[in-house]
Parts: sequence; structure tokens; C-alpha cells
Amino acid sequence: MSKAIWTGITVAAMGLGALAVLAQNSQGQTVMGQTKTLFGGQVSSWAKLDAKGQVLEAGITVPMSVVEKAPLPGPNDKPQAEGGAGFGPEAILEFPAAVKKTTFLDHVQVWWEGFGHPPERYLAPHFDFHFFGVSAAEVAKIDCKDLTPPALELTPKGYAPAVPPGANAAEFCVPLMGFHGVPMSEFSAPGQLKPGLFDHVLISGFYKGQYTFTEPMITREFLLKKQNLDLEVSRPAKTGRKTLYPTRFKLTYDAKANAYHLAYSNFQAGE
Repeated sequence: MSKAIWTGITVAAMGLGALAVLAQNSQGQTVMGQTKTLFGGQVSSWAKLDAKGQVLEAGITVPMSVVEKAPLPGPNDKPQAEGGAGFGPEAILEFPAAVKKTTFLDHVQVWWEGFGHPPERYLAPHFDFHFFGVSAAEVAKIDCKDLTPPALELTPKGYAPAVPPGANAAEFCVPLMGFHGVPMSEFSAPGQLKPGLFDHVLISGFYKGQYTFTEPMITREFLLKKQNLDLEVSRPAKTGRKTLYPTRFKLTYDAKANAYHLAYSNFQAGE
């Protein structure tokens, strides 16, 4: 993200590929997506399926070491181009086939914002977890040449419009992401973000008139405290796409694994 916002199981790689089965019983199974290295740790995507193969949860696991080793800026460091993390690699992980075929979710991009980014409320070092509902190839085509603002009907309940009415849409579009919708709870007054730094927020993303991603932004400071979150996921009433949409997002610290699980669940049909 950037100033364009209205105011991104530690396991070994397995030979069975994207549908490698990690656990199975009469109640269902856990299957793997991909594992990528980020700041020396192994970040993995996965899904939990019921006995009929339907998706119960889809998420990623991030070792605490990734949080701890995410580099903070030094006195002479400068951020990269607007919207860039400023500190080396991102991790892009595809979800298992069952998730991609039957739900809104396609892949997730883990992006480290060591400098934070404007506006001022989001200058704290944080992770952007972009859970995209379109393919990585489609994301690569988001160049902000199409500046059609998302229709107001695409604004999820409880969110501010991604482009304020009458505003210049070019100021709100981020390449490789699109337009960002922020919950109304982030504002102290219309068009005015709350003072102080944030600790977590759930963003909704759009491009070319489509609902394209859901994005938890979570600060390093919050994650270091080993805290949990359980948030409602609000989506547009009509997206133009018939599929299953998650309605809950949970961040859970796993003390045994010393890792975080970020999971979307409670999938419901929508269109």
C-alpha cells in the first residue's frame, strides 16, 4: 500500500505438490499450497477441508522468526519507490487447488513495509498480507491505466469508498494492487483518519470494477506481542462473481510452533 489509501506450520517442501496431504481423519484433512523463504523463515500456505473436500479454512503460517528478523530502517536508509517495502523479498504463495477452484481466494502476497507508508497513521513498520481473489498474472496487469473508481455498490458494509466522491482517482490507485478501501472505524471524522499509529486493519481492494483482494495490515509491534485477532470480513453485496467468500479472518499465535496462523474461514456463497 501507499499514500493512495483513502485518507500486502513451518513445513518442508513435499513431493505431493500443491495438494500434499498433511493430516487426514474422518473429519477432513489439511492440504498444502506452497512454501517460500522470507527473512530466513519458511512461510507456507494451506487449507483445511472437511470430509467432503469442502474448504473450511484457507490461510498461511508465518514463523515468529520472520517477524523478528524483518529489518527495521537505519538512520541512513531510504524507502524504495512509493508502495515498495524498502527491504528485499516479498513472498507470493499459491493456495491449494481446492481453494482456488471453489472460493474467492487465489494466492497471497506477504509484503514487508519496513518504513510503513503514508498517510501518517500507517507509518509504523508492518506487514501487508494481500489475499488476492485474482491470479498473479492478473495482478501483474494492474498498472493503474484504468482509473475507473469502484462503484459505490462495491463498497463493503462499514467501509469508506476506496475513491472519495469527486476525488482524482489517479491519486488513489497503487500499481500491482489497485484501490484500497478502509473501514470507517479508522476515521475520527469524514475524510480524517484517527490520530496516532495503527496496529492492525483489514483492507478491501478493487480494480477495474472488481473486488480483488482482502488485506490484513498488521504492525511488527503488534505481532511481537503474540496476540490473536478474530475479525469479520465484510465484502460487497454484489461482486459479479459467483463463488464462496470468507466471512471471518483470524490471526492465531501458536506457542508450540512459535508461529502465527492467518486464516480465512466461514465461507458463504455470494455473487
